[in-house]
Amino acid sequence: MRIHDGITTLRRLHPDDQPVFLAYRNDPDVARYQSWPQMTAAETAGFLHHCATIDPLLRPDHWTQIAVANTATDALIGDMGLHLSADGSEAEIGVTLQAASQRMGHATRAMRLAVDHLFQTTDITRIIAGADARNTPSLALIRRLGFVQTGVTTVDGVTEIDFEVVR
Repeated sequence: MRIHDGITTLRRLHPDDQPVFLAYRNDPDVARYQSWPQMTAAETAGFLHHCATIDPLLRPDHWTQIAVANTATDALIGDMGLHLSADGSEAEIGVTLQAASQRMGHATRAMRLAVDHLFQTTDITRIIAGADARNTPSLALIRRLGFVQTGVTTVDGVTEIDFEVVR
């Protein structure tokens, strides 16, 4: 997978991404609204190796992490999670960028690329996304992409706003 718009690229994660991936995934400001645990260097190496070799990349009932990269340099600037439902009718999507690459349009471009790719290459009819209710930049991003709010969920005291976009 390699999709780009001239500025932002979606591609497979690979082992060379480890230093940047480890740094932003363990940055408390970046991880503030995420549910992932911190990873050690060894865990990150294993995870990135898995991401680089999994085939096919998009599989029903599995999460797939892909790289968000700067097209000019191919340098990792974040990652995106994609999940296809077990029956292949819908996908879930989410994006995280390192702090230095935020507020530059990369998340918007990455999400647009992923949405277009999913609708063009799979049989899904709906894509869902969610964001912590306190994460106003993510909420604005999702709305800007044409997702419509479908509900509010609170789990363990954390409120998430749920959205969807349909084909």
